[in-house]
This record gives sequence, structure tokens and C-alpha cells, in this order.
Amino acid sequence: MRRILYLALAIAAAFTQTVSSQDDSELRIRKALEGRSVLVKMDMPAIDAGIYMFFDDEKVSFDQGSYNKLVKDFGISVKKGTRATITGVRVTNRGIEIDLDGGGSPDRDWIVGGIRLTEPQPVARSDREAELERRLQHETNPGAASFLRNELEYERIRRLSQDDRNREAFERVSRLRSQYIEENRKNWGSKLIVSVRSRKSSVTLRDMLRSLSQYVELLPRETVAN
Repeated sequence: MRRILYLALAIAAAFTQTVSSQDDSELRIRKALEGRSVLVKMDMPAIDAGIYMFFDDEKVSFDQGSYNKLVKDFGISVKKGTRATITGVRVTNRGIEIDLDGGGSPDRDWIVGGIRLTEPQPVARSDREAELERRLQHETNPGAASFLRNELEYERIRRLSQDDRNREAFERVSRLRSQYIEENRKNWGSKLIVSVRSRKSSVTLRDMLRSLSQYVELLPRETVAN
């Protein structure tokens, strides 16, 4: 992680010629990129986890399987062939994080009532149900055994009914969440995280952006007419 951070900052320093501190390096790289427009050449998922791009000397690569899963799970926020704005840049231990049109949906959008939405587990047998099963195994009186079986069946039905209610509640919230994501993901943007693995001491931000351009191309600054 320290190597990634060091190399990312080294790129910033090489690109800007001089650097006095880590904060100054990040500030310079932010000034170089924030507010710039890019041409997106791949569909970008609506999640702030980010697409990891690995910059190794003169090439950029990414995990296609992980990318496909993010697109499937979170949908597309920035479509291939469209323009996006770099709304934020940070140098972290993960690499150079580049926010596109907002940076993507944060994880809190996948949490309901402060609790992460997960598949409900089957309700465990109650102590009463376990006790009835134990007593029924040793009961020899037919009348008493019939009573215990009725009681046990009632407990089982109650447990399975709770399972059904839990499943229905989960599916209802899941549908609402999916609807919310479908309606809002286009407004969330996405994120690139460039993990620098270059061993060249002379590598610059310009080199990285040139390699990255096959996926996300940095466009020239727009000139303001007088």
C-alpha cells in the first residue's frame, strides 16, 4: 500500500515538475484533473467501490470479471461513448481515485434502517418445540402423545409462518431498493481507482493518462471565449 501511495505521489511530482510535500502533490494532481471533461469508452457502474485500473509502465489493465459483476449488480451510471466530468481526485493507499460525475453510489444506499440487507435465515426451533419433540419420543400414553403432536405441529407452523413473513418482508424491501437504484443510479456517477505499479522512475501523470485513454480519455480544457 505504501508503494502504491509513493508511486502515485511520484507521478504527481513528475508531472508538475516540483513538489514540497504529500499534501502539495495531491493538490497539484487535483488541480490538473478536477473539473476536466473525459470521454468514457466503457460502461461505468453506479458504485463508489470503483473500477480498479492497474497502471504498469506503459499499459493499463483491469479485472474483467470484477468489472462485469459490478455492472450487473449496480447497473450503469455513465454510458460508453458519453462525456463525464472529473468531480473529485484523491491520492490514497488504494491509488489515484478519480470521481466521475459524483463518484458513484455509497454503500449506505444498500443499507436499510441502519442494517445491511441480507437474505433472511430460517428461524431456529424454539425451546418449546425442542421440549415437545423430546417429550414425544418418550411418551407412551396415546392420548398424551396425540396432544403433544398437536402442540408440536402448532409450534412448527408458527415457526414456518414466521419464515414466510421474513421472506416476504425481505423481497418487498429488495424490490423497493431495486426500484430506487434503477431510478437514481444515472445520477450517482462512478469512480476509477488507478493503482500504479510502474517501476520507471521517470513515469509521469501524462504517461498514465495516455495509457488510460483507451478506457477513459481526458479531453482538452475548454477555452472561454471573450
